[in-house]
Amino acid sequence: MQTRRFHPTTRGQREAGFTLIELLVVVVIIGILATVAIGSYKRFTRRARVQEAIAMLGDIRIKQETYFQTYHRYVSTSTSATEFWPHVADWTTMDTSWGIDCTQPADQAAHPGWCALGAGYRVNEQVNFEFQVLARDPAAPTVPPVKYIQNPNQDWWYARARADFDVDGVYSDIYLSSEMKEPGLDNELE
Repeated sequence: MQTRRFHPTTRGQREAGFTLIELLVVVVIIGILATVAIGSYKRFTRRARVQEAIAMLGDIRIKQETYFQTYHRYVSTSTSATEFWPHVADWTTMDTSWGIDCTQPADQAAHPGWCALGAGYRVNEQVNFEFQVLARDPAAPTVPPVKYIQNPNQDWWYARARADFDVDGVYSDIYLSSEMKEPGLDNELE
C-alpha cells in the first residue's frame, strides 16, 4: 500500500489558521474602531458634564429670582471674579466633593452666599465644575464684565461654571446671567 503525503502548498490542501497578514489587518481594524470609540466616549462624557453644569446654573437662576423677590437684591457667593467653589477641583481624578453643609453653623458662616442662595449640591456629592455667582451690591456697585451684563446700572447677577477636563490650563466656561435667556458656552469640549 502506498502512502500519500500532502504538502501544505498542494492545491486543495491547506492547514487551518490565519496568515500573519490577515491577523495584522484585524488588529489594525480593531485599533481604528477603538480610537473612534474612545474619542466618542470622551465627547459624550464631557457633554454630560456640561449638561450637569447647565442644570446647576438654571437652579441658580431660579434661586436668584426667589431671593430677589424676598430681599429686593441678588446674592453673591464669591467676592471676586477669580473665586470659585470648590476652590480646588481635582481635574485629573474628578474626585472633588461639594463640601458645603448649610445645616452646620460653621459652613453658614464660611459660605453665607451659597447658604443664602440655597443652591448647590449635597455636601458629599461629586462636583465636576467649579462655580461662582457674583451680583450687584447696591451699597458698593461694581462694573460687571461686559460679556455677561449689558446694563450694569440695574440689579444684576451672573453665574459661571468652569472645568479643565484635560488639565491643559484651558477651561470649559459656561455662564448665565440675569440678562441671558440661555447659557453661554466657551470651549465646551476644550
